[in-house]
Amino acid sequence: MADNEFRVKEVPPGSASLVGGVAVFNVAGRFCATQDKCTHRQGPLSKGKLEGSTVTCPWHGSQFNVCTGAVLTGPAKDPLKTYGVVVEDEIGRVEAAEVQRSQSATSEA
Repeated sequence: MADNEFRVKEVPPGSASLVGGVAVFNVAGRFCATQDKCTHRQGPLSKGKLEGSTVTCPWHGSQFNVCTGAVLTGPAKDPLKTYGVVVEDEIGRVEAAEVQRSQSATSEA
């Protein structure tokens, strides 16, 4: 498998995995991907607690929406970069380019 690929069965709902430097989250069967490093002090978000679509940084407690990258609770102020995930059969692939989201797309997600 390529560095940006993962086996879907290895990331069950409610969990996260580090895939090629990107954190991949399974939110009730939907895969969302963000940069792994928290925008506050670079904590490893793939090691944080995932509740629904919210991940909590294990270092200082910043919370983010893993599907939109939005900051929900500080101390972080900057949103996360997000990436698309494509699933084909039992293999997931993180798309290389950052997903660009408009303000309206962010509020709908």
